[in-house]
Amino acid sequence: MLRQPWFWAVVILLIMLLFGANKLPGLAGSVGKSLKIFKKEVKELQEDTDVDVDGSDSEVPGMSNVQQSPTGAPSHQQQHSPDPPK
Repeated sequence: MLRQPWFWAVVILLIMLLFGANKLPGLAGSVGKSLKIFKKEVKELQEDTDVDVDGSDSEVPGMSNVQQSPTGAPSHQQQHSPDPPK
C-alpha cells in the first residue's frame, strides 16, 4: 500500500491542505533542524556510554567501598580503615 504512487499523492495533497503551500518550506526546515539536534544528542549519549563501559571514567571519588554486584545493585563491602581521630 505504501509503494503505490496514488497513496503518496493523497498524503502530499492532505499536507498541503492542512498547512498551506507557503508554510511547507518553514515546516521542512524546522523538522530538519530538529533531526540534526536529535542525532547530535544521540551521538553524545553513545559516546558517554562508551566511556562508562570502558571503565576509564567510572570511578567516583569517595565511593571506593561501593561495588556493583552481577545484578547491577550496589553491594557495600567493609574495608578495614584506620580508627577515626578522637
